[in-house]
Amino acid sequence: MTKALDPASLKSADRQIPEIDPARITMQQSGQIWREYMVRVPADFVADDLKTPSVWRKVQAGSRNALRKFDRVFVVSYDETWVAEAIVASADSKGVVLAKPRVTTMPARYDSLFQDDLYRVAWNGFGYVVERKADGHAMTQATANPDLATRLLVQLYPARAS
Repeated sequence: MTKALDPASLKSADRQIPEIDPARITMQQSGQIWREYMVRVPADFVADDLKTPSVWRKVQAGSRNALRKFDRVFVVSYDETWVAEAIVASADSKGVVLAKPRVTTMPARYDSLFQDDLYRVAWNGFGYVVERKADGHAMTQATANPDLATRLLVQLYPARAS
């Protein structure tokens, strides 16, 4: 998972607030009046950053998923520890103002992900990967579930000669 952020660093005036990548927005539904989107935010993004309209600048600058007033947004943190639901109050090419995002803290994983002496299965924001413990390097492509990543971890070791 990601390392915990120091609360003191979050309040620092010189903290660079990350912008949301337009490629991380997926349309859930397009109705007659409003649309619904799921958004995955960067690793160093915190829920309080949703109050800053400029984090949406890249999304609003010519993206096919540019948000409009009354669109619904479901925001998921990088490590999936929290989610937020909100309605777009206003939107222009410079940013988006969300009306009272409702933040929900997700419970910790009940079961731990597989690991051995050299490798571990981890969530990287896109899917489950096998990381080398020594340096955190991703050894596999992202997979849809932890079981598939565990299978790929086993394949990293040479096969036994029969």
